[in-house]
Amino acid sequence: MDHLSSPLSSERLERLERTIQNELVPRLMTSHRVGPVSPAMAAAAGRVLSEDDVLSFVTAVRSVDDARGAQFIRGVLSEGASVEAVYLDLLAPSARRLGAMWDNDECDFVEVTVALGRMQRLLRDLSQVFLAESGHAEPVGNVLLTCVPGEQHTLGIIMVGEFLLRDGWRVLVGAPWTESDLLTMVASEWYDVIGFSVGTESRLNVLRRDIRRLKTASRNPNLQIMVGGQLFADDPSMAEQVGANAIASDAREAPVIARSLLPAARAGLSDANRSEGLGDRGQFREAFRRE
Repeated sequence: MDHLSSPLSSERLERLERTIQNELVPRLMTSHRVGPVSPAMAAAAGRVLSEDDVLSFVTAVRSVDDARGAQFIRGVLSEGASVEAVYLDLLAPSARRLGAMWDNDECDFVEVTVALGRMQRLLRDLSQVFLAESGHAEPVGNVLLTCVPGEQHTLGIIMVGEFLLRDGWRVLVGAPWTESDLLTMVASEWYDVIGFSVGTESRLNVLRRDIRRLKTASRNPNLQIMVGGQLFADDPSMAEQVGANAIASDAREAPVIARSLLPAARAGLSDANRSEGLGDRGQFREAFRRE
């Protein structure tokens, strides 16, 4: 297991993301906004993002200049990088890099908090362009994305939500709700799939209990559970142990996995019940703004 996978490292990163979500991001969202890149930039193709790009971007988002990160992204998009590549090959590895730097005392808590807050804002700014790439006119179904109560991994689940929304899903994504909140939500509204992000092995017993209770309380008797996180990548058997139906290894794979679960989620249901899982895809944006 690598250094970042240690329980101590995971717990420190959870505390860091909690600070970003509850304190820093709301303040950043009211400050200078750079706006999304143009569709013409996003349409170009061919720029491959490297480890050097990740290091340069990390330097940019740690800068005292709030706009440098956005300027870097505009540059790589204008050179042909896709928005999807920026999500998966720049933002995601940069977040991991910042976590490692903090864990190794290469930068302080405030620096990492500000940098990750800027990255989360940039992801939101890119959303309009990324979702414009969708070719799906008809909604697919309903999916709820969250973390195990007690954990905070918002950047990752927001990114998964973007890929699912682009694929045609109606997506509700946000900070981890309490078990009571989740039970109320699945009992009152139809969900085909619930996706959990899990960061620490210590939360697996909680996840196992929550999955069992959610399936019992769900309005959908065939509710499907998708999980993600390094724990399941290291040991896929853990997914079955907690009662999950599938693992999504990253945001790009999540729509494929969710679609593979849809037949089981709708098996044996009437047309009326099937239609409950189809709705306004804009729900993701509404939930996103509330976070």
